[in-house]
Amino acid sequence: MSGALYLVPVPIGDGDPMDELAPRIPRIVAGIRDFVVENERSARRFLCRVMPQESLDASSFGVLDEHTRPEDVRALLAPLLAGRDAAILSEAGSPCVADPGAALVAEAAAAGIRVVPLPGPSSILMAVMASGLGGQRFAFSGYLPPDQAGREAALRGLEADSRRHGSTQAFIETPYRNDAVAASAAAVLAPDTVFCAAVGLSTPEERVVRMTAADWRARPERIGKTPTVFLLSAAGVGRGEPAGKREAPPRDRAAGRRRRGS
Repeated sequence: MSGALYLVPVPIGDGDPMDELAPRIPRIVAGIRDFVVENERSARRFLCRVMPQESLDASSFGVLDEHTRPEDVRALLAPLLAGRDAAILSEAGSPCVADPGAALVAEAAAAGIRVVPLPGPSSILMAVMASGLGGQRFAFSGYLPPDQAGREAALRGLEADSRRHGSTQAFIETPYRNDAVAASAAAVLAPDTVFCAAVGLSTPEERVVRMTAADWRARPERIGKTPTVFLLSAAGVGRGEPAGKREAPPRDRAAGRRRRGS
């Protein structure tokens, strides 16, 4: 039988894993010796806080990052195919979301290997929660184009999708382009579109800045190079829902009829 592939979250900031992760995660990690990581050095830094040093010294590491060739991904399944459990670690937060680990999960699924996602922090979900823009309908678009023209076109497209579907649109950027993204958003979004920057989540620098595009233009907020999740909503008044009267879900409508005795 093959082993199980565990998807192991790590803290987003530099918090204590024992405080920020579910208690069962260190217990599971302590029994694993094969890890697939983006960066071995940072993975070791996390693991030394949740497992004994002798266990860490006996562990092996395979690297799966943006430079890994597709034909080399399947080789990372070797420990699992040999019957040993293995784990994917993200650089920060939950693995396989905006993360190269998804490629290995796809290979594991094709090979009939059990994949076990473990609960943990996600900067994307935390940003949706903190934005107040609505989580009933949202989309994550990863990175926008790096050039100004492409970035502005993408922002207009996300705004159009938000208006059309009543959705919150989330995306990320390389930290050194954070302020360029905010400047582009302020320049091209409609004045009443709400633009939000969830900055440094789970770190001492954490702050959530939410303003209309018009206010961003009038009072630009410097973000700097702190990791940030951006969100926008052109829906209604920035609550992630269409303007005007909302129709109740079918279950609520039925309940209403019962309450009225119909």
